Amino acid sequence: MTRRQISGENMVKYKPVKALAILLLLPLAAVAARVAVAPMEISPYLDTEVSTNVAINTWRSDARQVDLRLQLDGSPSNNLEVAFGRDANRNGVLDLGEVDAVYGWRGGRYFVENVREWERFESVSAAAGQCGVCSFRLRNDRNVTPKSFSAVCDGAAAFPELATVPPPAWLYRREWDCMRVTRRGVGTPSGWIRCDIEYAFFRIR
Repeated sequence: MTRRQISGENMVKYKPVKALAILLLLPLAAVAARVAVAPMEISPYLDTEVSTNVAINTWRSDARQVDLRLQLDGSPSNNLEVAFGRDANRNGVLDLGEVDAVYGWRGGRYFVENVREWERFESVSAAAGQCGVCSFRLRNDRNVTPKSFSAVCDGAAAFPELATVPPPAWLYRREWDCMRVTRRGVGTPSGWIRCDIEYAFFRIR
């Protein structure tokens, strides 16, 4: 497990591609919001980048639990990333300057990135650079400040340096209202992402 600084030269400019996202509301007793991301477009080029933007926290912002799950046939040349932030200019796209945190798979490693502070936390996959499944769980207190964090990647606990009590506040911010999913690399598109958000008194799924 490593933590390292990243420079501005390493930041990638994203080229968003609009796609349909689905948000369903069910009458449940306690709240979890599932954000379903539709399959992204297939690029005509061998090495490709595609992305889609999804609005989150559209009705309320007091998220109490966030579960994020990634699954793909990853390799050192494939990336799958989920960026969170606030769509400040209201254009429906999470632009590069609006991203606060990124979770995902890049360069043969799982990672969590604090974009504002230029720091990245990485975890080597259990299958020598091949990605399987990685799940993140974040619980917030009544002020929507992170109070616990856990991650399981390929069946093993990951990112112990982020599982402090309390965990770093940048892992989730109340003002976030947009999520951008980006996939880049070669080969046939595969994998999926699921995000469940649970609120204080009701559940959106």
